[in-house]
Amino acid sequence: MLPRYAAALSLLALAAVACSDSNSPIVDARVSAQDQCDPSSFNAALGSGTCTKQGTVTLTAFNNELNSTHQVASWQFVPNSFSIQVGQAITVTNNGGEKHTFTEVANFGGGIVPSLNSASNNPMETPECAALAANAMIASGATFRTDAAMDAGVEHYQCCIHPWMRATVTVTQ
Repeated sequence: MLPRYAAALSLLALAAVACSDSNSPIVDARVSAQDQCDPSSFNAALGSGTCTKQGTVTLTAFNNELNSTHQVASWQFVPNSFSIQVGQAITVTNNGGEKHTFTEVANFGGGIVPSLNSASNNPMETPECAALAANAMIASGATFRTDAAMDAGVEHYQCCIHPWMRATVTVTQ
């Protein structure tokens, strides 16, 4: 009987080592970029292909909400505040109908669309948005992955098109 218990203890020890292996891959954090653009009204005013997925917010309702509250609630990152570990990356999926970015910025501010900056009360474009690469745009249905976090601290991300879309990420050891 003793050898059977020894074998069971050995298997438990191996399982404990496997579960605590610090070399096991870290899974990316997941973020959803969301909006509710109505393709009929957005595409008619802003050009074909501006909105590629059916939403419920007309361009008029979008502008009314933006001008009165400086944001449009259904244009957001979910979650907009979370923690990751050093070595972990963030995967962002655009579940909305418009293009978005998920750009790391030193400080939140304005984006690349002056009229949206003004209406959202973010008059100063962030340097990171001003230097935005063309491939930073995340099309509807597409996925973007950040580089792995290298240092502990707080990171800020925003959409450089819709500057009220923001996420605060706490990076821990």
